Amino acid sequence: MLPLVSAPQLRISKGGDSVRHGRVVVLSVVLLAGLAGCADRPNDLETYYNTPGNSAATTSASPALAPSSSATPDPAVAASSSARHAIADEVAAAVLTKDDLASEGVRAAAERPDKGPCFNSVPAGDPRGASWTYTSGSTLIQQVTGYLDQNATDVLSRVQCDGQKLSFPLPAGADSARGWCANGTCTVLLATGHVLSGLQVTATTTTRASDAVKSLVPLAARKLPAQP
Repeated sequence: MLPLVSAPQLRISKGGDSVRHGRVVVLSVVLLAGLAGCADRPNDLETYYNTPGNSAATTSASPALAPSSSATPDPAVAASSSARHAIADEVAAAVLTKDDLASEGVRAAAERPDKGPCFNSVPAGDPRGASWTYTSGSTLIQQVTGYLDQNATDVLSRVQCDGQKLSFPLPAGADSARGWCANGTCTVLLATGHVLSGLQVTATTTTRASDAVKSLVPLAARKLPAQP
């Protein structure tokens, strides 16, 4: 736009009266020139918002990026989400509660004990768990893990733990089970469907840890999801 300039004041006489119109004429000329300079540039807000440095405005101004309220959900995505929620519910339901352990003489641990190397060998998934302390000072950790795209029995078959294998009958409610003991810690893993439930007891002796964890196996197996 052109700068405003002062022009000589013109006197225009009409009927004997003089009126100063100089500045009015110049302002009118300048405004018309400015509008003429913008006449060849469309008033396009979308073009403005597409300039660099205005990407946020582009996102909100572009109707093509707005979600469609009538869009049909992808059936595969919906099915995957439903399965994920179902497995999460099964994992949560498999965690032993205070009522489940009422006859075991345990209380909730003030601090979570360290997991043994066997638990660390369990493939990552969606875990839940709880920690307990016996009146004798022994500790119990339960770790329940869900797997969306894997069968828990297949996962358990790949787990390898150090120590002596622990033998016990396959409990009702579990498709497969394995156990190991080493250095006063015994670990049992129970698998059903997409859920792997693990029990770890650490005591002053391996024998005491073995007896304690085997007494918990039927309780943990009953909490596993029922299979059709």
